[in-house]
Amino acid sequence: MRDLAETFRPGSGYRAFFGSLTTFGLAYGLYKGVLDNYLAEIVEMSEMGRGVSEFFRELPGLALVFLLAAFYMMSAERIYKMGAMIMLVGMVLHAVIPVHKVLVTAAICIYSLGEHLQLGMRNTLSLEYAQPGRGGTALGLQNSIYQIGSLAGYLIIAAVFSLGQSSLGLFRGIYWSAAAITGFGFLLSLRMTGHSATDPSKRRFYFHKKYRKYYMLEVFYGARKQIFFPMSWSSFIKLVPRPSVSYLQCPQFAALRRHLW
Repeated sequence: MRDLAETFRPGSGYRAFFGSLTTFGLAYGLYKGVLDNYLAEIVEMSEMGRGVSEFFRELPGLALVFLLAAFYMMSAERIYKMGAMIMLVGMVLHAVIPVHKVLVTAAICIYSLGEHLQLGMRNTLSLEYAQPGRGGTALGLQNSIYQIGSLAGYLIIAAVFSLGQSSLGLFRGIYWSAAAITGFGFLLSLRMTGHSATDPSKRRFYFHKKYRKYYMLEVFYGARKQIFFPMSWSSFIKLVPRPSVSYLQCPQFAALRRHLW
């Protein structure tokens, strides 16, 4: 907490911001830790279906530039809270909808929309609340807090799956838990009373020719991730024999190792 106090401006709302970040990270760890298992074991989604669901999961990311342009005059705090509410709706849908490929994909897309809305705002708010000259430290603290929450979620999932067999009831219980945590994070975000207004004199879209190599690298980087990660976890779940669930065998532990190493 001392590092936070030295890095961020007093009265900026950083405490509520970081409190919500921790809860959102924990909820994401619970959610992402079981998603691939849920799609493979309960929804019985094929590799083709997994690719389709991943397309819709990333569709909000593609549309993000247009969404943020539409919400250009809103403050970063308001967009952050809006993202939290949409994430909560998506998580509740995961817990209540029937096991149907189309409905599950729609819930994934809704949750992803809220997640992507928050993604850029986390960096914006970190820099906005930071003391002069402490922007880099603020970004590092923000990312570390979120990752700590995510890792805690992965550890919880690894422990849960090591104690018993997966079932629809278990997955729904985890989704409800993640929804409750997300709801608590949303309540914390309501305490962020700042108003990080945009500069109306600036353009909504900014593209520059000298950055074209960076744009292309970002496209290829994103394509690599979306090809490898969904298929690798889906293949891992379906190909690795699991007579009984061990936390060393389950993909949640593999996800934890990926974060650590």
